[in-house]
Amino acid sequence: MRLLIAALCGLPLLADLVEVQPRRTRDYDERANQGWCSIRVWVDEEVNIFLEGERVMFETVRGAPARDVGTECSQPMPRGNALSDFQFKGIDGRGEVRLIEDPQQRNRYRAWVRIRDTKKGAEEHHFRLNWKNTWTQYGNTRGNTGSSGRDTRGGGRGGSVTQSISGRADASGRYFDERDRTWRLEGDGVCFYTDRDFRGDAFCSRVGEDRATMGRVLSSSYQSMRLFGRAREVEAFDQEDYRGASARLTREERDLGAVRTSRGDSMAGRVQSFRVR
Repeated sequence: MRLLIAALCGLPLLADLVEVQPRRTRDYDERANQGWCSIRVWVDEEVNIFLEGERVMFETVRGAPARDVGTECSQPMPRGNALSDFQFKGIDGRGEVRLIEDPQQRNRYRAWVRIRDTKKGAEEHHFRLNWKNTWTQYGNTRGNTGSSGRDTRGGGRGGSVTQSISGRADASGRYFDERDRTWRLEGDGVCFYTDRDFRGDAFCSRVGEDRATMGRVLSSSYQSMRLFGRAREVEAFDQEDYRGASARLTREERDLGAVRTSRGDSMAGRVQSFRVR
């Protein structure tokens, strides 16, 4: 099944991924209109390298395990229409260094670079990924598409996820925290986020404002969740009208992929209705 899903989505089957934390450059700025990541990795034969947002991952295919030797980034790589003019540049290292896939919607904006070095012994390889970033504190300058590149104008029974001005709450009570670069909620309630680690666009609801359906909101995109104020628990369901498999969330979840429903499925991208207490 994993092979079939990977093939249909145009993604590699990720076996033993090692995630590294890239250093932040001195001029690190998520709002800058241009960004880059300089990848430095020790390779012995064949390695896949992935960049998604601010996550850098190594997958050793053959040879000794790959290791980081000084990767750094000037900002997280943006997503959706905020990302443009993506470029790959090999700088140093023997063998073949090739961009397999540039970031796009079908691979969830994940760049994939493969290094093949068949000569004896390991060696350091260095390449750089560059892009332009049109994201601003008011959302994407090319329309109401948010960081995921999807239409976030909302509406319908599920409420609205329209952008609000930084520091000023919208009708749902959410506001954008400029310092932490994330959406928050005034008062007691919950926010669901389109990216892991409370990043991307957010759908927020206060205690007592249960959602029997997410309406036009793209519930299939939610990847993390955070409670605010005196909210104690969220009961989330994978079907509308509080039906289907469920999960009780009593603390913030940076990755809903690690949360299992009552049927044992991942909760990431499955929230169709919920109650917040």
